[in-house]
Amino acid sequence: MTSDSEQTVWSRPEVFPGKPKTAGYGSVSPRGRQFECQSLEELAHHIRHNRERVEAVWMPEREELMPPEAVAELVEPLRERRLEQTGLDESNARRNTLIFTILVLWALYANLMKGTKPTESLSVGLAGILLTVLGLVPWYDACRERRSAKALNEQTMATEEREARFDYWLKHHRIWFTRVLIVLLAGCGAIQPWVGLETAVEVAGLRAGGLDLAECYRLLTAPFLHGHPLHWALNIWGIWYLGRRVESLAGWCHLSFVIAISMLAGGLATSYLMPDKAAIGASGGVLGLLGFLLIFESLHQQLVPRSSRRRLLGALGITFIVGFIGYQFIDNFAHGGGLLAGMLYAGIVFSRSDSNRRPRATKRDIA
Repeated sequence: MTSDSEQTVWSRPEVFPGKPKTAGYGSVSPRGRQFECQSLEELAHHIRHNRERVEAVWMPEREELMPPEAVAELVEPLRERRLEQTGLDESNARRNTLIFTILVLWALYANLMKGTKPTESLSVGLAGILLTVLGLVPWYDACRERRSAKALNEQTMATEEREARFDYWLKHHRIWFTRVLIVLLAGCGAIQPWVGLETAVEVAGLRAGGLDLAECYRLLTAPFLHGHPLHWALNIWGIWYLGRRVESLAGWCHLSFVIAISMLAGGLATSYLMPDKAAIGASGGVLGLLGFLLIFESLHQQLVPRSSRRRLLGALGITFIVGFIGYQFIDNFAHGGGLLAGMLYAGIVFSRSDSNRRPRATKRDIA
């Protein structure tokens, strides 16, 4: 038995709260709704037929909640429930793929009638991105999850349990700096419609014509401006998902360094390599967080489940595909600059470690 001091922080029993005392068995949904029952069979039936996903369960012999993957007797209902859910996800993804394929074909036909090259069409690029993000990628994920669900057994449950514990810890770990970033982005997004996009770019964005040394502040103000609500929402989601992961694993001080350096690197790359176009958005910072995590988690392989690290590689692949399709209106130079900055920061600041403990911030880091 591994002692608590030798366990990763997310695998310790105390990560999950204590169980309710009202019933011997029960479950908790991601929204905190509790279901109480008197037998394991009743709990298994609830997991199989409940519409909401079960995030944690409790048993008579344990004082804390635990992921359902930790109970070997629940393997069958979990597999059946996942197969049903992945079937629905795959059906929705197929429908979206069909809809956006028709949209792409319509955009191609419209541009053909106008005599415009498809590679120069904004509508074709946008339709292609929607097809990729809302159709093909979810379809691939659903097929992969279906294969994983079919292979679920008592032997693979241990890996599933590690993944579930890590996800639960990330979701419930206390963070504050990521929330500050989200509030700043949300505030700027709320003010920007009143100011107007052109005025906002003129005052705080990276303008066409290159970067004047007297206006270097724009490298850190432009990331808080966005071209449209979808652009704004995607960047907020990226910082929320990746930022809380960086803050939970490496600490808020390294998160602040990575996001600032990546925004600067992305802005500089855009200013010098694409000086004839205006640029706004936090994509450089988001890609910097992704690059940081790719290197950091490779250097600390005992700290994060392997399957969780693969998600980051998948996110990087999707970013490359979307950047290739929408190169006309996506700032790939900012993406590349931010990504490299985040990777370099992690490689320079952190050394390889076989420890399963999170690195502690030094006084110099905090200062």
